[in-house]
Amino acid sequence: MSWLIVVILAVLVVALYPIVRDFLRKRRSAVPAYVEGLQAALDGRTTDAIARLKEAVGVDSDNVDAYIRLGDLFMQQGETERAIKIHENLALRRNQDKRDEKKVLQALVRDYMKADRKVKAISILEELVHLDKTDVRSAEHLAELYIETGAWDKCEELLKELARNQAHRQRAARLYTEYGRAYPKNNPGAALTAFETALKFDPGSIPARLYMGDHHLSQGDTNAAIRTWNDILELAPDKNALVRSRLERAYFDAGKFEDITTLYEKLLRKVPNDAGLVVALAEIYQKKEDLPAAIRLLERFAGRQKGDVSPLVALAAMYLGREETDRARSTLGEVLAALQSEPAGASHVGRSA
Repeated sequence: MSWLIVVILAVLVVALYPIVRDFLRKRRSAVPAYVEGLQAALDGRTTDAIARLKEAVGVDSDNVDAYIRLGDLFMQQGETERAIKIHENLALRRNQDKRDEKKVLQALVRDYMKADRKVKAISILEELVHLDKTDVRSAEHLAELYIETGAWDKCEELLKELARNQAHRQRAARLYTEYGRAYPKNNPGAALTAFETALKFDPGSIPARLYMGDHHLSQGDTNAAIRTWNDILELAPDKNALVRSRLERAYFDAGKFEDITTLYEKLLRKVPNDAGLVVALAEIYQKKEDLPAAIRLLERFAGRQKGDVSPLVALAAMYLGREETDRARSTLGEVLAALQSEPAGASHVGRSA
């Protein structure tokens, strides 16, 4: 029997040799073209890259990555329909490796987004999320498109699914915040619930509080807006620039503008080097017609803080308001000297505002 097995193996080797030989030849000729195509693409030689990748897929039609990159290059050149056709044809292939299938679908999402075909992008993203439950990036993108297109029920269902995983709760909080911002104005209760849900998943979320305050204000609840924005100052005093203008308007509307002075003075003790806050407080003093206090504050700050020149600019303007022309000119000279000493392109005027 052993001699029979040897004969059978010999026959198989002889029969399969041409197939194996041709396969290896194809691989040897395809791989250089593929690698050269990638290198040309990296070098920005798009025409060369397309030519080499075409050669690669002509020799090896199973090189899915080469097809994907070829479509991407056509898209870069503005040949939208050609790019989409390549990727759509790839998506029709059966029995693809799961990783290749995912890459093809992701390429189609990019195509459809660039072509502003959001409905098609949504259908592909739904397929991606179904294909891989751990694909959080696709789930996020899908939720964003649901929000953009007003698919509220689908979005809420997806967000609930995303939030079930403890590791993804911050992502869910961000999306719930966007959901609340975009929700139709005729359903304020649902929008508020979205912000509250975002804070449940991420209690430290600044955006959720910021936009929740906007929501309260839009519903006429100025005091609730003020409380919400003050929470931001407690949590992250260094982020005060996000809410200063909002708070000033809200305090004014509530007839409590005097309170803003106390608030800023207290806040400045927590972030004593915040140039934007210093300027904002000085401007409040000026509005209250206490120009000497405004100038004293700016002089004190400008004398010790380097970098941001916005306090010096504000100080020069206030000197001019008091007709102290020489002091204004001298201060503006300091501003110009500070700006000229910085690297090209850098600017610190109003950086903290």
